[in-house]
Amino acid sequence: MNTYRSKFEERLAKDLINFTYECTTLLYNKRTSRKMECLDCGSAHVLQKAKYLTDFRLSNGIYIEAKGWFKPSDRTKMESVIKCNPDVDIRMLFQKDGWTTKKKIQKYSEWCDKRKIKWAVGKVPIEWVRE
Repeated sequence: MNTYRSKFEERLAKDLINFTYECTTLLYNKRTSRKMECLDCGSAHVLQKAKYLTDFRLSNGIYIEAKGWFKPSDRTKMESVIKCNPDVDIRMLFQKDGWTTKKKIQKYSEWCDKRKIKWAVGKVPIEWVRE
């Protein structure tokens, strides 16, 4: 029996049949939070390798990241994870199509569309399962 990190993930798991939960770790580049300098070029824009633990993996190999609140740090991370793993099919599933800013300029779905990331709201589309 899995222990899920949110009620949203728990609800999604009840709807899915063939899946694994938090089974794969992917590497991605992350900007360092400490002041560092590249010893080769002197740049202050130093990246470090970080690990991303996937939420759900469908039996067809599609990975699903389930989000209730899609924080700025999550958006930065997901953009880097997808960029660093171009051969991995990662899709976003949102509890609701919320706003990325308080000024309500861009929705989560629009953020994904701009980056060509497949997304859905509420539950996993049957099309994703059948692919």
